[in-house]
Amino acid sequence: MAKIIKIPSVYLYDSKVVGVSKGNADGSSRQEIIRGEVAEGDKLQLEAEPDNQFDKNAIKVLSRLGNQIGYLNRDMAEKIKPALENQAETYVTASWVNGEKLLGVGLRIELVS
Repeated sequence: MAKIIKIPSVYLYDSKVVGVSKGNADGSSRQEIIRGEVAEGDKLQLEAEPDNQFDKNAIKVLSRLGNQIGYLNRDMAEKIKPALENQAETYVTASWVNGEKLLGVGLRIELVS
């Protein structure tokens, strides 16, 4: 009898967080959150925001402590949203944090299906 072995597929995406200069709805500063809560190599979180008035596919990027630091860009959110909805294993890491006056954050997103 033949045995079927499922080999997971891994998709890797490199991107950057957008909207890092904006403030959050609760009045907190994304720049201050990045400065205090995000370092290269940190695990980050993604959270869909289906009620976003500008983009139905919007996905928030959260620090390891769960505070919003920005969003995925539109194209990346459109690719990642189905994986989040299907509860695919998703690993998000800060690949870089840099800048002087304005801090930016790079992302490495790994999806396992």
